[in-house]
Amino acid sequence: MKMIKLAACSAILASATLVGCATNEDTGTVVGAGAGALAGYAIAPHSALGPVIGAGAGAIVGNQVGRNMDRENYYRYHHRRHYHNH
Repeated sequence: MKMIKLAACSAILASATLVGCATNEDTGTVVGAGAGALAGYAIAPHSALGPVIGAGAGAIVGNQVGRNMDRENYYRYHHRRHYHNH
């Protein structure tokens, strides 16, 4: 029961945080940190270090994935706009 409450609170917090995210980079960081923390807990359930390391690694990976998505969207829009202006 305690784990269900923790998971529900985490999901509510993540949802509230994602509402304010303006870019894929921000969203990727938050989602990656959450997923990494869950993965860290699954790997080391009786240690506080597992979720912390997992959250850090997940945030870094999510940030990079989101940054690449933002760059692709920017270049796609910029190229299309440039192409139609000529």
